[in-house]
Amino acid sequence: MSKEIICIVCPLGCRMEVDVEGTEVKSVQGNQCKKGLKHAQKEISFPGRVLTTTVRTDIPEIPLLPVRSNKEIPKDQIMACMAEISKHQVSGAVKMGQTIVKDILGLGADIVACRTVPYSFAS
Repeated sequence: MSKEIICIVCPLGCRMEVDVEGTEVKSVQGNQCKKGLKHAQKEISFPGRVLTTTVRTDIPEIPLLPVRSNKEIPKDQIMACMAEISKHQVSGAVKMGQTIVKDILGLGADIVACRTVPYSFAS
């Protein structure tokens, strides 16, 4: 079976034609660098992404806190993870890298803060 994959590793965005048998990549055409070959193999065996989004806070000056997954999650679980994250709200001080949602949906990935938020703000 043949699949078309757009490489997202570098800015070139190569359109690659990947010949696949089960979960094994037989050949890749259209990649302009070796990174494309590795990306095609990974995309066939584990199509995952690092999830970046925001979570609500109870701080009026910073209503949304940027967060991300600390490792890739399966592409088909992204919307379910977004639904789970939307149920959470951060209260108080947060340090960059602090876990906001531990082991989201049992996928082994934590959702972590991408910035530090002090507990109080000067008026």
